[in-house]
Amino acid sequence: MRILLVGLLLLVLATGLAILHRRRKRRSRARPRGDSTVVMYTASFEAVRRGQRVLLPEHVVLAALCDRRVAMLVASAGASAASLRRELTQHLAGPREAPTDLATLELSPAANAIVDRAWSRSVSWRGPSPIDLVVVAQSAGERCFAAALLTRACPDLDQASREPPRAPERSNHAGELVEIVLWNDDVTRMEAVERLLVDCFGMDEVEATHFMLTVHLAGSAAAGPYPPDVAAGLLARATQVARERGMPIRITLGPAAEEMGFTWATEPARAEEARGGELRAPQSS
Repeated sequence: MRILLVGLLLLVLATGLAILHRRRKRRSRARPRGDSTVVMYTASFEAVRRGQRVLLPEHVVLAALCDRRVAMLVASAGASAASLRRELTQHLAGPREAPTDLATLELSPAANAIVDRAWSRSVSWRGPSPIDLVVVAQSAGERCFAAALLTRACPDLDQASREPPRAPERSNHAGELVEIVLWNDDVTRMEAVERLLVDCFGMDEVEATHFMLTVHLAGSAAAGPYPPDVAAGLLARATQVARERGMPIRITLGPAAEEMGFTWATEPARAEEARGGELRAPQSS
């Protein structure tokens, strides 16, 4: 009888461990490999939108500069992510009439080398971060416009990334800054979310794509922060426009869910106008 009970107990224990292992594997497969996933998708979408068939380091850096942590890193090194993005946008060829297909997009050798080195530099099991991509892009060589641009603006991003600036904590208490959160759903089309971000939050197309993909892959993303009255006005307008366009997307005030380990898009380019013209450095999650 004792042997039977011990055998039954071992069977129950083995079954429980098998179930836990299966659930852990399911979660790991669903979890994106690092928040650089958003950056690479954004870069790809931007290349396709411009009708370009090869993904360049410039596309990668342009997309990475939409990440809050990268923007803060660049600011700590004495440069402006918004200015760097403008120069990269001017350098890249203008959009053609007919965009290319994402399936035919190729990764250039230089961009492929950046991704490989970013994986080597990464200390996270999830893979490289947007900061890893930007740091290794700076050493891509003199012939790379993005590398030369980063080197001129911030000579040593690698050193600056070792002690990145600490971001203030988010809060939604009265009188303090709050954020506007967009939540993912299975109905709203990606293109509709991008258009909403451009029309209501003043984002350009690259920012809107980065933000939309963050919402899609991470479950939610936060714009801002803004003063409470400004946030309330933006929330009301965005919700009204979304409903008029038949979008069931959920929009709320407060911090976004961060279970997936993603960072969020930078503050919309024209958001400073809503605060009376004061330009504020982007904040990190």
